[in-house]
Amino acid sequence: MLSPVTSLLILAACSQAVAAHGPLPYRPRCAFGDPCWPSLKEWQSFNESISGRLIVSHPSAVICHQPLYNPILCKKATEEWTNSFWRTDQVGAYSAILWEDGNDQCDINTPVNEPCGPGLVAHYSVAAEDTSDIQAAIHFALRHDIYLVIKNTGHDHLGRSSGRGSLAIWTHRLKGRTWHDAFTPSGAPSCYSAVPAVTLRAGEQWLDVYRDADMHNRIVVGGSARTVGAAGGYLTGGGHSAWAHFYGLAADNLLEVTIVTPTGELKIINEHTDPDYFWAIRGGGGSTWGVITSVTYKTHPSPSHIQVGISQFNTTTDTARRTVIQQVLKSLVYITDSGYTGYGSITPNSLRLIFIQPNGTNATYDSAFASLQQLANVTGVAGGIFQLVFPSWLEYGNVFLQDPNIATNVQDASRLLTKDILLNKHDQLADLVLQYPDLTPGFNFIGKVNSAERDKTSVHDTWRNSHALMTFGIDFVDNATLAYKHERKERLVEISSRMSDIVGPDSGTYVNEANPYEPKWQTVFWGKNYVRLLKIKRRVDPANLLVCNRCVGTDVIYEP
Repeated sequence: MLSPVTSLLILAACSQAVAAHGPLPYRPRCAFGDPCWPSLKEWQSFNESISGRLIVSHPSAVICHQPLYNPILCKKATEEWTNSFWRTDQVGAYSAILWEDGNDQCDINTPVNEPCGPGLVAHYSVAAEDTSDIQAAIHFALRHDIYLVIKNTGHDHLGRSSGRGSLAIWTHRLKGRTWHDAFTPSGAPSCYSAVPAVTLRAGEQWLDVYRDADMHNRIVVGGSARTVGAAGGYLTGGGHSAWAHFYGLAADNLLEVTIVTPTGELKIINEHTDPDYFWAIRGGGGSTWGVITSVTYKTHPSPSHIQVGISQFNTTTDTARRTVIQQVLKSLVYITDSGYTGYGSITPNSLRLIFIQPNGTNATYDSAFASLQQLANVTGVAGGIFQLVFPSWLEYGNVFLQDPNIATNVQDASRLLTKDILLNKHDQLADLVLQYPDLTPGFNFIGKVNSAERDKTSVHDTWRNSHALMTFGIDFVDNATLAYKHERKERLVEISSRMSDIVGPDSGTYVNEANPYEPKWQTVFWGKNYVRLLKIKRRVDPANLLVCNRCVGTDVIYEP
């Protein structure tokens, strides 16, 4: 399934960017079991230098198997297996199991005496509690050519925080929030207008941030999952949000980053101290540019209320289903132009949508959703749309913010959909849904994004004109055969190709919810920005220390 860590693939010159500039130099990386792996004495000395914060990592089910079986911990793990809060607190746990156990079948429900391999979990992890821990880990990895990965909460659709036999820097314990009434980035000119902001340390998670923001009568542009890290891969991938129509992506709201660079230096990066580096961090992907220790976001006033529109349309025939899908796709243009963002799922018999707008009005609501209301009159369709109003974002979040697909093997292929695609190729997208009944289609994000800051970020240019992110998902049980897993993953690659045929070869997607086996990932993830990103990567990471699946300048590629 995966290319072995000990025989990392050199990135082929498969894109215009790489063909023009050549791949970054390959450097060997030692993994556990390789002859170059440091001695136990060297690891002990390193552990002493970081106050004993080096942890032997294992898949989260290992405590339910010999020789590490622990009946008390196993009972706890079994009870909490799908609890995202529990999983993010475990050094070896991931939201998606396939990035944890690989093909080692380290399952929670298999017999105690069945073997439980190391999976894709790092062999050692540094449970960082201070910036100096991170610097020490990077210097140690550079000195010994160690395969290094970065992990925070384990919410990672592309497996970038995994690495069989690697050393991981685990930033989850770096907690802290500081609210600013008037923040000025380091190095800003005297004429800079200070703005309200919040500084979050690397281990902060969105639900905790939202609770604190509510107490300060503010909102932060963040995600719709409770335990996703607020200062890591979510941000560096761009970060879509329910607030995107008015305030843009999370990357658009970033004011400053404190980061340990791939050479081990602690730096403050913003548009004044290093504009190119800052541009790359704002959308160039996680696990690539260094280890973020804190970020500072703009904050915005809390709205007076949150207006929510919830719709569900059940269908009894393929004709009715096609009609619903096509009409919804077209309607998304007008709904998002009216200021609503949302999410949706498509099942064989229904289509469910939720839309959000701060300070939304009844007049806007009636106008935006008029075309959806008409679907209730279509033969074979039952359902409609109704309105809810919440007094605050936190109250909305208490009901609707979730962490979906925890402890599953879900993977997505996705593309951003522009106005032209939604209005003129909705029939082809509907065909795609009906032609692949074994996949799970949906909308991981719906919204027209404020792109006032777009030139200052490195996300794909399609975000300028996108109105929705459409996805097709696969899943499989933990004990599925290798052949079945391979077939499912190949299905994703096929879907990526089919979606490109519809939206065009130059269209892009959201890096954080993309196909982990995307064949033309440089173009699909970053488009024309990849050339500039690669140049910056060479400057800030001259040894090419930080490599990961389908990352800028990488030589690690996970295959189906």
